[in-house]
Amino acid sequence: MSKPAYNQNWREADVAFLAGSYSCCRGLAMSSEGKPSVREIDPLDIVETIREGLLVLEPDLTIRVANRAFCDKFSVAPEHTVGRKLSEIGNREWDIPKLRIALETIISGEGTFEGLEVEQFFPSIGLRVMCLNARKVYRPGNKIQLILLAIEDVTERMRLEREQAIAHDRIGMLLQELTHRVKNSLQIIASMVWIEARSHKSGEGKAALERVSHRIDALAHLYSKLSKADTVEAVDAAIYLDELCRDLISSIHKEDGTSIVLKTEIESELLPTDRAIPIGLIVNELVTNAVKYAFPGETKGTVLVTLKRVPGELRLTVVDDGQGLDPRRADSGLGGRLVEGFAQQLGGKVERESDSQGTTVRLILPSREGS
Repeated sequence: MSKPAYNQNWREADVAFLAGSYSCCRGLAMSSEGKPSVREIDPLDIVETIREGLLVLEPDLTIRVANRAFCDKFSVAPEHTVGRKLSEIGNREWDIPKLRIALETIISGEGTFEGLEVEQFFPSIGLRVMCLNARKVYRPGNKIQLILLAIEDVTERMRLEREQAIAHDRIGMLLQELTHRVKNSLQIIASMVWIEARSHKSGEGKAALERVSHRIDALAHLYSKLSKADTVEAVDAAIYLDELCRDLISSIHKEDGTSIVLKTEIESELLPTDRAIPIGLIVNELVTNAVKYAFPGETKGTVLVTLKRVPGELRLTVVDDGQGLDPRRADSGLGGRLVEGFAQQLGGKVERESDSQGTTVRLILPSREGS
């Protein structure tokens, strides 16, 4: 193994001291009982095995030691490096103001700097991005004050990170476009179903088609929110569910001429998309059923929708002040089965309470990180 270039007037004891200092700061094993100590290893070999470029500088920034990694990486000859000032080597590529100021700060009293990032163009190797660490070392015996400068070339890592960021942005844009197209498609389907429902004057066929239209609208509403958000992975429940409820009420008012009051107490809760879809469909079923069936023969009433987090649980509650459950209500049939099915999909359970003062349906979901 070739030795690092260093000033021959500089004693090997000094190199050993610096090698020990670097070993300490990098967390290398030092002497302990029954184990090899750094004194049993050629200190020049320690310096030479360091992957990073390593320079040892005098207070005036003259280079005393340059390891092979530095010379190879930056295409400089050892004989044209050691003994010269840092700013003078090569074609003065190392005359970097940001680096010079940082080193002068260390010389004037500051002990170290870490993670200093600099960019510099080198004629032989092109533009490089470097991460620099430096520390001042002091040996009381002969009053040596020197600077260890470690130079890590992070150009490739930075390039990969930039490419990953660009790829991530592109994927995000594609997902946003896909989400927008899905929303538009769902709205078209809902409109077609609604037109078909209007062609039926009355009966179960008309009611069934209207319920299907509302379910499709609930999905379209979610994708509408996702298409406007910064992410397609989650949606804010406070915005999504509140607007979904109000759209449902508005639609039903137009159909039936009722004046049901909707109240919402929905906490801001980031719902992952895989949970937001079934939760939105559950809200659609429960609110629709409450508005259409809780107030037979009446045009007024109140529906309250709440979403709250309690220790270990996320609770969605839909309460109406109507006349209580009626076996003929849709949530006793397909709507009820859908709610139960979506609840099982979410790993939760549904609780119902009803009397002459109204009905409460509670969806209890196990809490999980980020939802």
